[in-house]
Amino acid sequence: MTKVPYRGMPPTVWAPEAPQLIRDARMVIVGYQADRQALQEILPAGLVPHENNTVQMNMYDIEADQSSGFGGFSLTYLTVEIDGHDSYAADGAMTIPGRYFAYYWNSSQRVISYAREAAGIPAMLGTRTAEQTGSTLTSTLSIDNSPAISVSASVTENNVGNLGGHLNYYSHRQIPEPFGGHAALSQLIELPLPFTVKLFDASVDDITFSFPDGHPAARLAPTDPLNITSLLYGDVTFTYSMGRVIHDYLADANPEQL
Repeated sequence: MTKVPYRGMPPTVWAPEAPQLIRDARMVIVGYQADRQALQEILPAGLVPHENNTVQMNMYDIEADQSSGFGGFSLTYLTVEIDGHDSYAADGAMTIPGRYFAYYWNSSQRVISYAREAAGIPAMLGTRTAEQTGSTLTSTLSIDNSPAISVSASVTENNVGNLGGHLNYYSHRQIPEPFGGHAALSQLIELPLPFTVKLFDASVDDITFSFPDGHPAARLAPTDPLNITSLLYGDVTFTYSMGRVIHDYLADANPEQL
């Protein structure tokens, strides 16, 4: 039987070329401790959770004029900090563990297409909304119009410094054989991401996971009691960088493992 070639996302979903630039996105990036076994199980072969057992969760939205080709969108993602893939910031004085894309939700089909095809990110449809009353910011991810993650934070406009550096992100890009059974592509992708950020003083009050019963992302909920390991609240300029293949799983796996 003749195999049908993989043609990617539907041609009606246009996505710009890599790399892409995002300017001054007001982000809430929260690091929190999660169950180590859950972190290990979501990582592909060869990656190990960092000893801090941290999930880095990022939530933000931008207008069309803040991106080079994406248009406006909102985003939430969960990444697992991994061992042995540090990047550096603050002129090399600060080490930052690598981050593996575990879950990623975006309100734009254009960005979803780009994330999947250019970077192997497991992008799905979801919308982040933000409400601020006084100094209290509530940031919520909704999937199918139902809240899934909510973060309550106390925020200010007090500039506490600026920071620049790189972040190393990782994804497992997988494409199945058209007729199933095996993978046609299985690669570990590294996404080196340069950034600058204007930082503001903030603190996290609460994180609530309310996924439906059985949803796999619920396993990456914070441990109880909540342990916040890091927080970045600020205006971030960065690139959606071009990914590079650092491991080909098809080269060292048996067909049964694919």
